[in-house]
Amino acid sequence: MPQGPGVLLGPGDDAAVVTAPDGRVVVSTDLLVEGRHFRRDWSSGYDVGRKAAAQNLADIAAMGATPTSMVVALGMPADLPLSWVDELTLGFRDECALVGASVVGGDLARSDTVVIGVTALGTLSGQAPVTRSGAKPGQLVAISGRLGHAAAGLALLESGHLPPSPTPAPTTPPPATSGSANTSPPAPDPTDPLRPTPDPDRSPPAPMGPPSGPTPLTSASMGPGSSVPGVGGAGRSGAWSAGSGPRGIASHAVVAGEAVPEAGTGAVGVEGLLLEAVEGHRRPRPPYRSGPEAARLGASAMMDVSDGLLQDLGHIAKASGVRIVLDPAAFAVDEPVLAAAKELGADPLDWVLAGGEDHALVAVFPSEVRLPPEWRIVGRIEAGEGVTVTGRDDGPRGWDHFQG
Repeated sequence: MPQGPGVLLGPGDDAAVVTAPDGRVVVSTDLLVEGRHFRRDWSSGYDVGRKAAAQNLADIAAMGATPTSMVVALGMPADLPLSWVDELTLGFRDECALVGASVVGGDLARSDTVVIGVTALGTLSGQAPVTRSGAKPGQLVAISGRLGHAAAGLALLESGHLPPSPTPAPTTPPPATSGSANTSPPAPDPTDPLRPTPDPDRSPPAPMGPPSGPTPLTSASMGPGSSVPGVGGAGRSGAWSAGSGPRGIASHAVVAGEAVPEAGTGAVGVEGLLLEAVEGHRRPRPPYRSGPEAARLGASAMMDVSDGLLQDLGHIAKASGVRIVLDPAAFAVDEPVLAAAKELGADPLDWVLAGGEDHALVAVFPSEVRLPPEWRIVGRIEAGEGVTVTGRDDGPRGWDHFQG
């Protein structure tokens, strides 16, 4: 595994030694259990490695920090193919390369099923950490990254609409790791059917909907019943409006309960769009750079969307003692999610609001801040408590690890 300049002592000893030039270390840990968080007949070892790394690196970015290193613990059955473990390793390598982080060690043990424990470390680079408790009335809520893809892909796999076809690891050589958050992603492998070409892996993150340039944040723009200026969406008076989404595919703002437009009529095709949605389940694409960027822009609260936007915003509302109001007209739904919704007869906005596992970043900003185009304003902070979606007070709320 490549080791960045921040690693003083890598794998091979009882513990690794890494630098902490800021004097503070941001730490997060996650556990993935086979059958609960992934299935080997649906995801390759490479997919699981990318996903396991991504969800931990996103936690670091959500604090406004830059990931630097991680350690990985793996429990596995005795009959687990060595090739699957090799692919898992390549998945960790390639996801870490996107942010210049290094896998500096770990542990192996025998278990009845595959269990993966990951601990990620990061640096704040002189910034204050962005927590869940800083949201204040009058501020605005914005999203960076994709929503709904992971839930749409999971629904397609569960329904049997697509053959699982786990994706093999790419054949490209290990990418160079500079230790910088600006490390270029590995070159796309043309033999990988689920890796888009070019791969837009978070540099910069693809906006959820039509790019409109920096949008002034004003509390007036998020008044009751209003849509967000510069953002596609016709409110409840219209079903959708077209924009330009990731890789030039049309995106549409969709309002719950209204007709879903035809998807996949362009060159990509329906099957390709459905495969993109499945890819979103297998390999999330967190907007890593948006985390430190939000900290520099003065974000007062931030989280990554792992358990569903409504549920995760509920944590911010509770920690900050505020009410969060979301405008459904502000959300653009990407074509892969629309195609999956049409295929399954589902409401795509349910996946956007409650799906989880896309690991987009949701942050709260002062109303006077001007945001770059990768951030999309979707709501406002008020006095009160809880999370409300205008016109959608009932419906799914998100993932509960002990009930779902």
